[in-house]
Amino acid sequence: VGLFAVDELTRQYCAEHGRPGVTMSLAADEGAVYERVVDIDVTGQEPVVACPHLPSNVKNVSELKDLSVQQVVVGSCTNGRISDMRDAAEILRGRKVAKGVRCIILPSTPAVWKQCLKEGLMEVFMDAGCIVGPCTCGPCLGGHMGILGDGERAVATTNRNFRGRMGSLDSEVYLSSPVVAAASAVAGSRPKHRAKIIHRLKICFFISFPPPCVLREPPDFPCRSVVSCCAKKERAVPTE
Repeated sequence: VGLFAVDELTRQYCAEHGRPGVTMSLAADEGAVYERVVDIDVTGQEPVVACPHLPSNVKNVSELKDLSVQQVVVGSCTNGRISDMRDAAEILRGRKVAKGVRCIILPSTPAVWKQCLKEGLMEVFMDAGCIVGPCTCGPCLGGHMGILGDGERAVATTNRNFRGRMGSLDSEVYLSSPVVAAASAVAGSRPKHRAKIIHRLKICFFISFPPPCVLREPPDFPCRSVVSCCAKKERAVPTE
């Protein structure tokens, strides 16, 4: 049995999502002893991607600098929350999906879809050249709306990347966050052109874009990936 502490933040989330009556508290007894405590420091950790053909085959994005993509999927049941949609929109705002790339946006629920519409995110996606679909699994299970062909590669925020999961047995699926996926849609098949962009949530990402573009300040470490991250923020400044 796995138990998670129920605190005020949990109750607030439930209330915001149609369950205002959750009043219980669940926490370990004071002084409880645990078999093992795991502390993970992610300071300076660059984004990671699950490579074919297992979700556990994880690599830093800097190790995947030369990959081109033909399809990007943001959403479905995983990573389709309104926060995920906002993250993807921040990357796509004012930019275009690269030529030869299909970028499919699938909000997870009707409520998220309507909130995207209310906040103007749908306009951002469509102006960028994305395909905005209904709340559905889409191509995640290899059913419809983005089935991969032989030799095609997708970056997706879905949850499985087994061989043939999204279509052809000769295709590849890389699992990532919405930010990495959106950046990959813009980079497309040109991962070596770089610029620096600021995420509104105070996370800095180095993203590959077609030139012309310049940086206001150099990155804190060598950047050769579609997306990697650092501590400071600075927005990319186009030269024209």
